[in-house]
Amino acid sequence: MNNNDQEYAYEHQKFENIIWDGNTISGKEFYECQFHKCSLKECIFIDCSFENCTFEDCDLSLIQFKKTTFSRIVLQHSKAIGVAWTNARDPLTADFQHCRLSYGTFAGKNLKKGVFIHCQADEVDFTDCNLTQANFTGTDLAGARFVGTDLTQANFVGAHRYAINVQENKIRKAKFSLPDALALLDGLGVEIVQ
Repeated sequence: MNNNDQEYAYEHQKFENIIWDGNTISGKEFYECQFHKCSLKECIFIDCSFENCTFEDCDLSLIQFKKTTFSRIVLQHSKAIGVAWTNARDPLTADFQHCRLSYGTFAGKNLKKGVFIHCQADEVDFTDCNLTQANFTGTDLAGARFVGTDLTQANFVGAHRYAINVQENKIRKAKFSLPDALALLDGLGVEIVQ
């Protein structure tokens, strides 16, 4: 796909095994489209819209976007490494399942009821996010940043390697599982002795 493509709206289409690496795509709308085994690495999306789209076994690493909307998208078994989701238009509604999201940033986004199930989310920035009722089941959060984050009723059961300071974040009614939940005591200066 390139900007010489005359179509601007794609509906109910399946894109399979396409390689758009490094392309700049502007003014395109994707509605209920499926992307399967596609490589979109380092693409730049300008004034685009993705609504009710599914990405499966895709690589979206280092994509960039300006004035681009992601509404009710699902990423499964995909890579989206180093993506600044912060730059997406609001509201950003996405489900990430079995994805590699390392080194990305969602800082400041409203991700209420966000889904991050069995993902690799190391070094991801969730600073100042609304993650109320978010689901992090089974997700590796090594080095992820939670500062000023609302984690009310979030589910961290089975999540691991997180470091959440309970004094810098809202965690009322959030669910955690042992032994990883012991990490919540680190920010309190509590010493645990066996």
